Order: sequence, then structure tokens, then C-alpha cells
Amino acid sequence: MFQLLRRKNADVEKGFTLMEVMVAIVILTIGLMATALLMANVYKNTVRSRYVATAAALASEKLEDLNRFADSDKRGSLAGGSLTADLGPLNATWNGTPVSVDYYDSVTLNNSNGAMNETYEIVAADGTTEYVTQTFTADGLLHWDSTNGLASAPSTAAPTGITFKRRWVIEQDTPVTGVHMITVLVTLMDSTVQPPVTFQMSMVRP
Repeated sequence: MFQLLRRKNADVEKGFTLMEVMVAIVILTIGLMATALLMANVYKNTVRSRYVATAAALASEKLEDLNRFADSDKRGSLAGGSLTADLGPLNATWNGTPVSVDYYDSVTLNNSNGAMNETYEIVAADGTTEYVTQTFTADGLLHWDSTNGLASAPSTAAPTGITFKRRWVIEQDTPVTGVHMITVLVTLMDSTVQPPVTFQMSMVRP
């Protein structure tokens, strides 16, 4: 009798069924996919935040550049510009004299040998698009090309890196008479980053 009971109890012992294993695998897969999606979103938001911070720095930099011009200088005082189109070089009249003025530029950033390079797009007198690069090294110095008096000798070779477009508008007698309001919009020129990275900043100057 004892032998029969032992044999009967041994028969009812069992492990996991195939269905239970499949359910466990599905639950584990869903959990891993959710974790991977979370990590991807964290990385995406981190990269986008870095681009926004760079755009903010470039907007502030351009406002400082425009603000340092005297009120008698067309570059910081001639009303015009657009935040939706590249305007420049435009022919205008400033204090009775024909002048040419820009209301946009492009900045491309890249790293090489521990240095940060800022490349600016300029338009030569003959209408050719050229590029001038400022190089910042770890010693904190800005290196210039003494021959041209520029950050580097102009080149027609388009740079590689992260490109930002800067457009600005100068409004005269805004918000009150006697002052100018300058608004700068910086846009990351990379359609793979969504939503698009933009940053807008304004200042008022005499």
C-alpha cells in the first residue's frame, strides 16, 4: 500500500507548462521593450536639450554682436530683416549712402583635435558663398589668421558638423520711440531632430 501511494504522488509532480513559459517570455519581452523605449526617449531628450542650449548661446552671441555696433552703424540699427527668410546682402540706403546689409547667417559647429570650430557663412563681393572658421582651443584662446584679419582664410568648401541658421529683425521705434528692438531666431538645420529645435531672443537698444 505504501509503495502504491509513493508511486501515485510521484506521478502528480510536474514543472512549468509550455503555455506558462510563453506567457513569461511575453511579459519579459514587453518589459524589455518598455525599458528600451524609455532609454531611447531619455537619450533623445538629452540630445535635444543640448541643441537648445547651443541655440540659446548662439542667439545671445548674435545679440551681443549687434549690440556692440554704434547706433550710427547700419549693421545694428538699419530696420529690416525676417525670421522666416534669409535676407541679405540687401541693398539699402543709410544716411543718404547706398549700403549692403545682412539679416541672417549660418553657424556650423564641429570638434577636431580637442578644439571647437565655429564656421560662419559669408557672401563675398562677387556673390560667392565663402566660409570663415573661428577656432577655440583648450588654452582658451581664439586663433586668428593675421594675413586676412579674419578667424581664418575664407574657403569655398562647405563645412561639416552641426549647422544652425540665425535670422534677425531690427525694428525702429519699438517698443517706444527712440529705441530699436532686435529679435534673433536660431534654428537647428537638422530635420531628423523632432520637434524642430528653435530658440528666439530679443533685446532693446538705443
